[in-house]
Formats: sequence, structure tokens, C-alpha cells
Amino acid sequence: MNRRPFSTSTSGAGAAAAEGGQSVQAGPTFRRPKIIIPVPTPSLKFQRVEDGVPETQLTREATGLLREFSTPLLFNHSHRVFFWANELGRQTREKFDVELLFICAAFHDLGLLKKFSSAADRFEVDSANAVRQFLEHHGVPDTRIQTAWDAISLHTTPGIAQYKQLEVELLFNGVGLDVLGIGYEPFPEDLRKKVVAQFPRIDFKQGIAKAFLGGFEHKTQSTEGTCNEDICSHFIRNYKRSNFYEQIQNSPFQNS
Repeated sequence: MNRRPFSTSTSGAGAAAAEGGQSVQAGPTFRRPKIIIPVPTPSLKFQRVEDGVPETQLTREATGLLREFSTPLLFNHSHRVFFWANELGRQTREKFDVELLFICAAFHDLGLLKKFSSAADRFEVDSANAVRQFLEHHGVPDTRIQTAWDAISLHTTPGIAQYKQLEVELLFNGVGLDVLGIGYEPFPEDLRKKVVAQFPRIDFKQGIAKAFLGGFEHKTQSTEGTCNEDICSHFIRNYKRSNFYEQIQNSPFQNS
């Protein structure tokens, strides 16, 4: 995994936005969904972490949400993603937030479930909004919340994660390894076999595709321009893919 350096330049203190805008405010400003989908607290009997997962109140509750409200397929997938991402993080020899990484892995596909799904947003955004609500409820600092939101919302979007916080990149790469096999060969074989034995891939290739479809079949427009549109094309008869070139040509503006 190659980490690319960031350039950290700033304009003057208190720099203003574009003309007619307002001064930049200190700290993140969250844009919230118009309709909040409640994230419940899981029953205590479900709040136990699996071997190898750091044990904290947050990880117990995140595991509890998966165990109580998710499916065995997504439960195992989310845990494998964490263990892949955690190992990839260890290999970088950089510091990263292991607790937050597990929470991101636990929440990253919750938006595929009807209980956490909105009417129109991408499932990744539903998952990210759920994690923000969960972390805010526990008084987690805004910077950690934004990292988790970014990691989950971007976990299917290539080309961006490597320029964000390390946890964002690790989740993206963990998902890529588990779903697509990206990075399979260089990954330690003994750990790979151990994790898959603990969290089996039972009918995973077919099951995860169907889980994707179930998560956005009612809002296929949310997949336009994303890899998820391939799922719609495969499963939905007579599905017409979006076409960016045609959208440009059909713009109501005329050439000068």
C-alpha cells in the first residue's frame, strides 16, 4: 500500500469563501439528512466482541448491532474486512485508530438493510449517516466522526481514499480484498486462512451480490455512476444504464 504525502498549505487566517459567501468556520460543519433513521441500542445479550476485536463499549455495541439486526453473511463479511484492514494497517507501520476501524467495518454495509435504508440516498451514505449518529450519541469527537463518515461513504469509490486519513484507505482496501480479491496474493496466507475459518465465506460471491441488490433495488437511481449500477444491470430485466456522455449532450444549455 502506497501512502502519498499531503501538502499542507493555508491561505491567510480567517480566509473568506468565494465572493458573496461567508467566512470559513472553525471545525467541521456536518450536512445532515432531512429524515433521520434511528440507530437503536442493541440488546445487551448481543453486545460481545469476537476474538481479535478490541473490546470497548463502542465495539461491543457495534458488534451488537451487526449481531441483532444484520445477516450472517454481512456479519462475517464485516469482520473479515476489519481483519484485512487491520493487517494492512499494521504493515504500514503507521499509527491508526483500531477501534474506529472496527466500527467502520461494522457499519459500512448497514445501509443495505431495510432498517437503515433511506428512500433516495446511496446505501454507503445511509451507512455513514448511521455511524455518525452512533458516534455522536457516544460523545465521540467530531474529527473521529468525520473520518468514519468519509471511510464508509467512500468505501466503493476508487481514487480518493488514499488521499484521506489512513483509516479511510484501510477500510477501502479491506473491502476491496474481501469482495474483489484485490491484494489477495501478497496478503499473509496463514492469517487469511485463519480469518476465513473464523468467519466463513458461505455462498459469499452470490450472496453479497444479492445483498447489494436488496439494498438499492427500490432506489436504483442512487447507483447511477457507481459500480453498483453493474448489479442493477445484471439482475434487473431491461435495466437501462445511465450514460454520462448522453447526459452531457442532452443538457438544456446550447453551445455558443
